[in-house]
Amino acid sequence: PILMDDVRCLGFEAELQHCSLTSRHDCHHEEDASVSCATIRLGGDHATNSQGRVEVFQNGVWGTVCDNDWDISDATVVCRQLGYPFALSAPRLAAYGQGTGPILRGSVLCGGSEAKLQACSFTSSH
Repeated sequence: PILMDDVRCLGFEAELQHCSLTSRHDCHHEEDASVSCATIRLGGDHATNSQGRVEVFQNGVWGTVCDNDWDISDATVVCRQLGYPFALSAPRLAAYGQGTGPILRGSVLCGGSEAKLQACSFTSSH
């Protein structure tokens, strides 16, 4: 059975059930919703939960973020996504060691108010 239709989320809800929706629906299984999630983590030499090399998970692979145009606004968004209120600094030049996977984001441009790094513009070339 189809349990949810016309789901409307604002983006701050902790669970899909907290979004508005209708229990009566005109939905069919060819309209089943899908999602592709990106995840973020900090890695590298001497990394902790609050500092390290920024890595993103995309299409089944962990990769890094190039530091071209990297600044405190970008770092603040990453910190917010990881549960911290702001960034103390935005180190560059592989401060936590070079990554080994692909570079998945280049020239990240966050305004600083985004909830997640994935909401910021970036180039896939670096």
